[in-house]
Amino acid sequence: MSHSTRLQSFGRWLAFAFAALSSNAENLRYDAQVAWFHAGTIEMTLREDESRYELSGEVTTSGAANRLFKWRGQFAATGRFVQGFPTTKAYFLLEDDGDQREFLLAFGDKTTIHATDDESEELPAPPGSDLMSVIFLAPHCLGETTVHDGEDAYRLVPERRTERVLRQRPRYFSGPTTRCDYRFRYDDGSIRRASIWLSDTGAPRFPVRIQIRVPFLPDGILRLRVGASRP
Repeated sequence: MSHSTRLQSFGRWLAFAFAALSSNAENLRYDAQVAWFHAGTIEMTLREDESRYELSGEVTTSGAANRLFKWRGQFAATGRFVQGFPTTKAYFLLEDDGDQREFLLAFGDKTTIHATDDESEELPAPPGSDLMSVIFLAPHCLGETTVHDGEDAYRLVPERRTERVLRQRPRYFSGPTTRCDYRFRYDDGSIRRASIWLSDTGAPRFPVRIQIRVPFLPDGILRLRVGASRP
């Protein structure tokens, strides 16, 4: 199947999936921080209807991060919750660093990658669910599983689960949480670690803080804005 045919097929399927979902939506905004600097935002919208979901959003760098690099990304994922676990049906990513745009589509058994200055490439779709769905939509700490970024797959391995009272600035959530600690194991043997704090008050349960640890680099932190989630 050609690149354009796959895109048209995905577009029709995505339009059908979105139209079938409830009109109620949760709008979420996360502020990003690297070291002491504001680094950007992630804004996303979640729609659910029974077991089906659609997650879409935009990632934008800003502030001090723009002195090093500028990056903007749009993403969308659709799938179903299976025993509380988000199981991806299709995943889309559009990346733009100011010089080049890259389009990625994982749909069916294929991943199509197309850059503005290159030809299209088709790869076998990676196993597992997409990372954005797993990180932001799983309402509980997870067991060991496979996640992907549309192109590469890697293992998410739980390390510990603890109950914590989280205290943050007034614009962000403070209160009782469940903290889930993971490590991500890549095929080349490298390890990344992440901690996710899930609010223990209210439903649905979204991450209120996410901390990514990469060796030899400052931690990256995402905080959910209070009042950003609304119907």
